[in-house]
Amino acid sequence: MTKKVNPVEYYFENSLFGWVIKNSVSRYVYANKLACSYFNVPYGTLTGLFDTDLTPDISDYYHHILHDDNKILKTKEMSIALKTFKYGRESRLRSFMVEKRPWAFSDGTDGIICTYLEITNVYFSTFLMPRDRRPFVFTRPADIFTDKEWEVILLLLCGVKQNVMPGILGISSPALRNRLIRCYDKSGATSNAALKQHCIQQGWDNYIPPFFLNTGHVLIT
Repeated sequence: MTKKVNPVEYYFENSLFGWVIKNSVSRYVYANKLACSYFNVPYGTLTGLFDTDLTPDISDYYHHILHDDNKILKTKEMSIALKTFKYGRESRLRSFMVEKRPWAFSDGTDGIICTYLEITNVYFSTFLMPRDRRPFVFTRPADIFTDKEWEVILLLLCGVKQNVMPGILGISSPALRNRLIRCYDKSGATSNAALKQHCIQQGWDNYIPPFFLNTGHVLIT
């Protein structure tokens, strides 16, 4: 007799990305094999744990993660965050784009499903120009912009709205406008759309500035 395969479970276990599910108090109730390898725990042993149990250096930023989780549960909207920590208790930092969405359990309770994409393993340009896949780079592709200006350009390329950028970067709205004006002057662009297109044409759409690779939790949306 052929064993019946659960299609959802089969998809998670054979995915190229890490998948986890949290309950309403941000406790893990499921993780596929790849996600367990990120946290350096045996498959099947993550159930019942919190982020602070898995990643020691996350404690100073955990309130941001809880706030984000609670917002998803309340609004039923997704979020995307960049998390950079010493995953798996290793001595090196690892960065992940984490997409979080509402999840409904079979008993009717609410939860959150998270997709982990390690930025060393995915192609940023895949989302922008699917026919032109290139890996991330972590050194400036050109010296035309400063690191702080490159931060704004990355957010533009991610499609982040201008009124949201100051909160992500921890700067004021006037400071953001000044950065954009300098980018316009240096590139010859006259609008955000033109600046974004210029950077794509130059092949600068896969650079990750240092700000996004420091230890911490950066909420993108």
